[in-house]
Amino acid sequence: MKRIVIITNIPSPYRVDLFYYLQKNTGEYEIYILYASKNEDNRSWEIDKNKMVNSYFLDSRTIKIPFRFDTKYIHISKGVKRILEKLQPSLVIGAEYNPTVLQALRYCRMKKVPYISWTDGTLYTERNINLLQKLFRKYVIRRACAYIASSTKAREAQIAYGAKEEGCFISFLTVDLDKYILEGKAREKGRILYVGSLIERKGADLLLKALQKIETDYTMVLAGSGPEEKQLKKLAEELGIERRVEFLGYLSWEKLRKEYERSSIFVLPTREDCFALVILEAMCAGLPVVSSKYADGAYDLIKQGENGYIVDPYDTTQLQNCIQKLLENPAEAARMGQNSLKNLQKFRFEEVSKGFWKAVSYAERSLDYQ
Repeated sequence: MKRIVIITNIPSPYRVDLFYYLQKNTGEYEIYILYASKNEDNRSWEIDKNKMVNSYFLDSRTIKIPFRFDTKYIHISKGVKRILEKLQPSLVIGAEYNPTVLQALRYCRMKKVPYISWTDGTLYTERNINLLQKLFRKYVIRRACAYIASSTKAREAQIAYGAKEEGCFISFLTVDLDKYILEGKAREKGRILYVGSLIERKGADLLLKALQKIETDYTMVLAGSGPEEKQLKKLAEELGIERRVEFLGYLSWEKLRKEYERSSIFVLPTREDCFALVILEAMCAGLPVVSSKYADGAYDLIKQGENGYIVDPYDTTQLQNCIQKLLENPAEAARMGQNSLKNLQKFRFEEVSKGFWKAVSYAERSLDYQ
């Protein structure tokens, strides 16, 4: 039986679920997962370890580089070649562009094994990378045999770095939908939900500013924790809306499910996100979504005016108007929420895996070392 090795940074619940699905639904390949590290200290994920089949953790050292909007984690891994020689893969898939991937790519070149480059990154989220990082992406892209992108915007980035369009396949970033679909019988009129870390990148401050002039009754619920919490509470007081805003902190999945069920509108005002899976979670809860145009997955998830709105979060009036429109028209908000549920099918693992396997098939047919 042929073997595929997937190399990624850390186990996340949505990736572990997808990998497990792929492993259980192929009779032609054995799939192994190499993780560069066990976790990153800004993550609080609950992982189902029973689904971590054929998984290895590399010996690595992690470097943290703080940026304005977030912290970047670089894992310097050891023993990549040794594990690959042990597993003898017929194909290797590497996520993103990092030292671990570079070692795997060198192994593939030496052993004449096809390599696939997989990315969530977009031209917007990578707009500030330096020349060396751009050259590294082009280096990997030129030597890959096929490409997997988690969104339309990620595919655009791969092509911009030099990938052949016919070799780029979309396998949407997704979750196990059946875990997230909710009936939403306990909706509370005017309850607006935000889910995410309380950091500058997520734009909760932009959301609070947009709420200031809304006169329709509402309750703004922020589920998440982070270093900006004190500043956000102070901002709510300065705007005179503190009685309408609830800070819930980090919630377990069971408690978060209840918030999705209680809420009637979901808002994501992010300044930057490769995909933003919380939009998909909100859709599973049957909610209309008001999303920032800087959440690059929004363009695959939201149909403008059908199941939500894509807005510029820096345009306070535009953000305010979209939220107010939904608050003043609960029947329209409910209709949009139902449309969210109708638009979920292409994000099921069965559909998402098709792009993955198309990339595998293409790579096996077109192995080309330059």
